[in-house]
Amino acid sequence: MNINNLKNTRLLLLLLIIGLLSCESEKKYTDYNEHDFYEVQGIISSVHLTTYPFDNYTFKDISFNYFLDRTAPKKGIEKNLDMLEAQNGYPLIVLVHKEDENISFYGRVGVLTNLNNKEKEVLSTHIQHEMEKLKEKRPYFINNALNKDKVTEK
Repeated sequence: MNINNLKNTRLLLLLLIIGLLSCESEKKYTDYNEHDFYEVQGIISSVHLTTYPFDNYTFKDISFNYFLDRTAPKKGIEKNLDMLEAQNGYPLIVLVHKEDENISFYGRVGVLTNLNNKEKEVLSTHIQHEMEKLKEKRPYFINNALNKDKVTEK
């Protein structure tokens, strides 16, 4: 065996090992214990269909914001999520890891019952803004019907 072939073989083997070691996939929610998480309020900031052409239309890549009461809320991403009801702007319950708040997962669409005043204010403003965007897209007679059925806080 020639020295150049040996060097090429070693280099190829080294590159293969480095490539395999760097292919570590991101952890999923199922890789953790469910008791390692707590729920916080979030808002879906963007929803896109996955880029894989053979995925079902329910598979989406979702970005969301959580810890809404902070001046700079945290951002999370969930890829290849099979979730029909996930839509841009929807309120979201986010699962956050107890030991590392940067580890978060999509919980479910909804609103927590134990929001603090700042979270209520942010969420209320957000929902009002989303309603205004809907009104711009709807005909006048539908807007009149919606105005008659306004929700007021008790």
